[in-house]
Amino acid sequence: MAVTSVVEKRLGALPVAAEFLRRLDVAGIVDEVCPGGASALVTHGQVIEALVANRLTSPAPLVRVEDWARCWAVEEVFGIEPGLLNDDRLARALDAIAPHLEHIAGSVGARAIGEFGIDVARMHWDMTSMSVHGAFPVESQDEDFPSSATGIPRTGASI
Repeated sequence: MAVTSVVEKRLGALPVAAEFLRRLDVAGIVDEVCPGGASALVTHGQVIEALVANRLTSPAPLVRVEDWARCWAVEEVFGIEPGLLNDDRLARALDAIAPHLEHIAGSVGARAIGEFGIDVARMHWDMTSMSVHGAFPVESQDEDFPSSATGIPRTGASI
């Protein structure tokens, strides 16, 4: 039998990302909180999993995620046709999860603790930093309060 066409796609770490996302049940957690509707071709959870995989493998602006999905083996690994990951669909999924981010993050975190046997006896979540955007001249800031400065805040879990 002769080969009539060859399709070449990047695989990279997609299978690894997909396995971790499945073990964490990201799609299931998102879909439980934000059902996508009976007529949706892909659920919000599936879209969010693909978006996380994009962020981990080759981050792209939302308008380029569909192109990423065409060049990478997203359909083969996640079973999602690239055309279903257009920027409008991504935005709808992000809008749907926005009010539920704390619940989703907490559920995924709890799942990770159980799934991977993470010892949290000495874990501390540092919530002392914040980010601000805009111009804040020093002379216009009240000296009785903390002042805004440039730099990247340090946030996250520490063990």
